[in-house]
Amino acid sequence: MSTSTRLDSEPRPSEQIQRKVIPWKVTADLKLHKAENPWESSVRTGVHSCAKPENDPEQVKTQVVFKLFRGILNRVTPEKLDILVNQVTELDIDTKERLSGVVELTFEKAISEPSFSGVYAKMCQSLKMLTVHTPDGLKVTFNRLLLLRCQKEFEKDKDDNEILKKKQEELEAASGDQEKKQLTEELEEIKYKAKRESVSNLKFLGELYKLKMLTDGIACDCITKLLKDNDEVSLECLCTLVSAIGKQLELGIRKTCLDECFDQMKQIVTVKSTSNRICFMLQDVLELRLNKWVPRHKDQGPKTIGEIRKEANLEGQRFNQQPHRRDNRWFNQQPDRRDNQRFNQQPDRRDNQRFNQQPDRRDNQRFNQQPDRRDNREFNQQSDGRDNRQLNQQSDRQKGQQFNQQPDRQVGRWYQHHSTFNSTKPSLTEEQLEKKSSAIIKEYLNINDMKEALQCVQELKSTQLLFLFVRKGLEYTLDRNATTRERMGLLLHQLIKSGILPPEQYCKGLQGIIEETEDLAIDIPKIWLYLSELLTPMLLEGGIPMGVLFREISKPLIPLGTAGVLLVHILNGLCKAMSREKAGIMWKEAGLRWKDFLPEDEDVHKFVTEKNVEFTLGKETKESQKKKLSSAEQKKELDTLIQDKADNHTIADWIENNLDEQQTSSNTFIRTLTTCICQSTIISDENYYIVDHDLMRQRATLLKKYLHDEEKQLQALSALQVLMVQMDHPSQLLRMFFDCLYDFDVITIRTYYKWELNKDPGKQQGKDVALQSVTNFFAWLHDLKAANR
Repeated sequence: MSTSTRLDSEPRPSEQIQRKVIPWKVTADLKLHKAENPWESSVRTGVHSCAKPENDPEQVKTQVVFKLFRGILNRVTPEKLDILVNQVTELDIDTKERLSGVVELTFEKAISEPSFSGVYAKMCQSLKMLTVHTPDGLKVTFNRLLLLRCQKEFEKDKDDNEILKKKQEELEAASGDQEKKQLTEELEEIKYKAKRESVSNLKFLGELYKLKMLTDGIACDCITKLLKDNDEVSLECLCTLVSAIGKQLELGIRKTCLDECFDQMKQIVTVKSTSNRICFMLQDVLELRLNKWVPRHKDQGPKTIGEIRKEANLEGQRFNQQPHRRDNRWFNQQPDRRDNQRFNQQPDRRDNQRFNQQPDRRDNQRFNQQPDRRDNREFNQQSDGRDNRQLNQQSDRQKGQQFNQQPDRQVGRWYQHHSTFNSTKPSLTEEQLEKKSSAIIKEYLNINDMKEALQCVQELKSTQLLFLFVRKGLEYTLDRNATTRERMGLLLHQLIKSGILPPEQYCKGLQGIIEETEDLAIDIPKIWLYLSELLTPMLLEGGIPMGVLFREISKPLIPLGTAGVLLVHILNGLCKAMSREKAGIMWKEAGLRWKDFLPEDEDVHKFVTEKNVEFTLGKETKESQKKKLSSAEQKKELDTLIQDKADNHTIADWIENNLDEQQTSSNTFIRTLTTCICQSTIISDENYYIVDHDLMRQRATLLKKYLHDEEKQLQALSALQVLMVQMDHPSQLLRMFFDCLYDFDVITIRTYYKWELNKDPGKQQGKDVALQSVTNFFAWLHDLKAANR
């Protein structure tokens, strides 16, 4: 028999086994065993649990929102933060329940990842204005819920103490060794978890304070409470908090609070009333302040991919430059000094050579030759005879040349008088400065820290290349929102005012943008309005004079016939910061004339009338022609503007245009303005009233404009007293207003004392209750005064 026949005749393994089928019928209902305490998802048992049934579409939608938000939180990095924040705003967060859940998830993530607390704080800053309305019509904001959650975490000492006390009693009552060991481990775990959460919470609070989401008063209250507790965990939290916010707090108005804190810390270290570990931590904080808040070790927080690559390249360069010798002692000691010198010196020499050879010539050629090319183009058009506008173009160009030649002497003399030009070679190349400029501008626009931005620009030490910083800032903010453009304009104004940015560098950077407006207008139709928002702050005190700035920016625009359009927008923006009469005086003192900026065939009177800038001709409406508005009418108009979310400039502009000087200086107007602004900052949350600190900080600028003396400030406090009577004296509301007005430099300490001692019979209604509600505030003022003495 062949092999193939044998294999084919044998049955397969599956055929050799005879399968049996056993019939089985279920005669009773099967029930699974259910535990007494079954596991459930944290989504249902945590802070997001709802009383509604699971099949409720709103509940399902809420869980979807939480799921998407968790996914966003898991992808948060410094580079993707802006993109992820936009994704959060697109979620359906339209109820208080969903907003509270989002806040809770954010807080838990920040506490569980303290090294990322700075990134999560920036995310909270971007989401702080996220608002929902309850069915009762109350407004609930992300910022308010976040602060309440942080406060709850900060004040949960009682709950933790009760849990620890209960666990300690169980440990003492335990009899077996195994049980005692298990309870001891559980107790230590609870202590460690509570300590970790407390320290992480304080670090997160510190990051929020850096971004100005917490006031100085809240920060001082936290420091005072931690010092009062005086246990190891509280002192460790104190070190974390003071290390994070000490620099900003010392520069603020609550420096006395910091001084008292450091006095007590010194006493603790001297007496050694706590463990050595905590004493060393306190000593580190004391030395940090003596070192002007410069830490010995850089905070190793999250880094961008670009920063990681940069560090890797530096490490690689250092490794490649080190000589590989067998003598370990020489290898470990010598190369560091010599290689560092070579590493620090060589790039400077190469970069300086490149800077001296190329950029100046290229930039100067472009800066000087562009108008010539345009003039040649116009000359060719004229010689061809194909355009009937030849004579107008020629006359405009001739007038522009005459205009440029005549006032240049004034501009040159002003530059010579105000120039701070530094002849030293820049320490950075153009490419390096552009990268650093982008980082400085983005950080400033994100946190709005003017002092930090000024210091960063000064540390560039490249005065000859600062025109690149100006150009980068204008390009980055030109097509963004009005607030961003205003902030950029204010930064450039402060750089000029402080002498960090030479005026000629500002004009050189601005010139590059002005020359491209003809092309930019195609993509940005409102470019003249946007440019005016960037340029208007420069006309404030300490900036560039109006005559110098207007003549400089008009040079490339006069041949195009667009100079007048830009100047009109700048003047209209300037009138929001000051009266139209004052703007007209500035125009007159600068010796400016409209015919120097407009085409020759343009009717000056018609142009000025249509553009509503008659004040430049001295024909502005007189104060006596303004209407006399009653107190009720003033309040109605102001309430309308505030409800429409008008900015301070718009409100001040309405006041200047509709009320004369006698009305704006009257006590009635001061009380009306104070009442309207304070009412708009009150947030009601289930019969509990609080003050919106961010909105109050914004409106404080408007109040300070009119509360310029103690009498006006006293009228404002009287208006607050009447408002509290009308609201039936809500708990702690007057104290919150007093704190805000003091923190934002609206009311002076002297005025508070005058209000306290005022015995005017006509102003005693509700005075006793008001005084009682601010007792702690005046006690704090007395302590502050005594400390200053």
